[in-house]
Amino acid sequence: MQKDKPSITKVVKDLIMSKPAIRECMILDIVNYSALARLLLEELESKGIKTSTGAVKMALIRLGGELKKERESLERQIKNVIARTVIELQSDLTVVTVEKRVLLNRIERLSKIMEKARFFQLTQGVETFTIVVSSEEKEEIIKILREGIVDIIEEQTAIILISPDEIIETPGIVAFVTSALSSNGVNITQVISCHKDTIFVLDRRVAPKAYQILEELILKMRKA
Repeated sequence: MQKDKPSITKVVKDLIMSKPAIRECMILDIVNYSALARLLLEELESKGIKTSTGAVKMALIRLGGELKKERESLERQIKNVIARTVIELQSDLTVVTVEKRVLLNRIERLSKIMEKARFFQLTQGVETFTIVVSSEEKEEIIKILREGIVDIIEEQTAIILISPDEIIETPGIVAFVTSALSSNGVNITQVISCHKDTIFVLDRRVAPKAYQILEELILKMRKA
């Protein structure tokens, strides 16, 4: 039995979803649908899909409407989460990256530091662990893990965003916040997610600027 051919609407949607730049232009409603339909028609015909410019254009118009509604809904969700987020800051931190095997062998000794440290975050990678720790514990950490240390970054600050439960099921929050920072020239050393907390570790020299950007973003979402 011959398999049913996909509808032109689905074919066009699959094609657009593989082209992020065009998809974004459709969401912003800055696309000439007739010109885009002619462009896509050539691509579809090269794949052996026979249709017409009019059919492609109609599929694009329907898809554009769907994409705009999805974006509006997502933006409302993001705004709601950001508006109810609070911001905290932890200064004078050190980031230590260490080989996994070494840290695992010293985990009991590290747990004692974890209990008393002002700030302690442990993140596992494929071959390494990264510790973000208050600098007053730095020397003890280095002493315990010395032969396994891969990298040390000092003079760091953590900006902690504490969000409502909805952040767990709302896509795009981290992308939204990191975009606000990157567009203002702020580099992030580490991004850590811990349940409802999102932690950005940055060089202490850019931390005041980053804090101001994020605080203003939260206030703007509350007023909007």
